[in-house]
Amino acid sequence: MPTHTAGRTWRRFDRRDGDHIERQIAARGEARCPHCGMHLVVRANTRLAAVLPRGARGVDLDCRGCRRFHSRIRHTPRSRYILRIQRLAAAVLRA
Repeated sequence: MPTHTAGRTWRRFDRRDGDHIERQIAARGEARCPHCGMHLVVRANTRLAAVLPRGARGVDLDCRGCRRFHSRIRHTPRSRYILRIQRLAAAVLRA
């Protein structure tokens, strides 16, 4: 029996929806899904942890109805420095 993984995978909210969620949090301290209106549930760590530089921390806001998430990342001065070095190295390799 075939399984449909597309219905069970989590996807990120697009940038416009993420901005809408951030505005809701700034105004009310909580957020609802821009698509279905359900409350977003805070997940203690982010799904993007594998790609974050050392020192950066994050949480996800999950919509269990749409199976989408919005990541909120907090950078430290050290993690921002590492990001800049990685971008510089990528630019040098492209040149």
